[in-house]
Amino acid sequence: MENASINKKSYNKIVDDWAKIRNNSAVNKPIIDFLEKIKPNGDILDIGCGSGNPIAKYFSENNYSIIGIDFSEKMIEIAKSQEIKNSQFIVSDFFDFETDKKFDGIVAWDSLFHFPKERQKELYSKIYDLLLPNSYFLFTHGKKEDEHMDKMFGEPFYYSCLSRNSVLELMTDLGFELEYEIENFVEENTTRDWVVLAKKISKT
Repeated sequence: MENASINKKSYNKIVDDWAKIRNNSAVNKPIIDFLEKIKPNGDILDIGCGSGNPIAKYFSENNYSIIGIDFSEKMIEIAKSQEIKNSQFIVSDFFDFETDKKFDGIVAWDSLFHFPKERQKELYSKIYDLLLPNSYFLFTHGKKEDEHMDKMFGEPFYYSCLSRNSVLELMTDLGFELEYEIENFVEENTTRDWVVLAKKISKT
């Protein structure tokens, strides 16, 4: 859990710089595509919601209910201060998050790569269990198996991921169906190695 503690401490330190950038960030097209597939007035879980901008705010403005979780207390403070309607923001590590609610959609935009490499496989089964049948999961990810430290706003951050093929195999075994994937996603001034939209298939 040492790496998680490093990330939490660093996010709490950079929260003001982070919020300034996110307040002026556009909603990426995969987020828009994702929302078009969710039933009207549905429930969405945002894993690693940060300051709530622009993603949770966009969902709210389109009359969806959002639960946003983030392990950074300072990020959640900012998210709550915005008074985004139909939203609930919770300080929690995803592995500690518990709820009886099932969701119509789950988004993890720039968050899965902060989880410990040895626990990456656990992410997908928990996400699967939190989704309603025929609902959607959108996430960003690296393409190659990796584990490293890097810096953002001068603070250290831990990153890890499984390989693309490992993730797709895990998800298929669980009961996800791939809707689409985008490698080397580029939009305006932003890039992502891999963007994935998957659907939880209803098992009979």
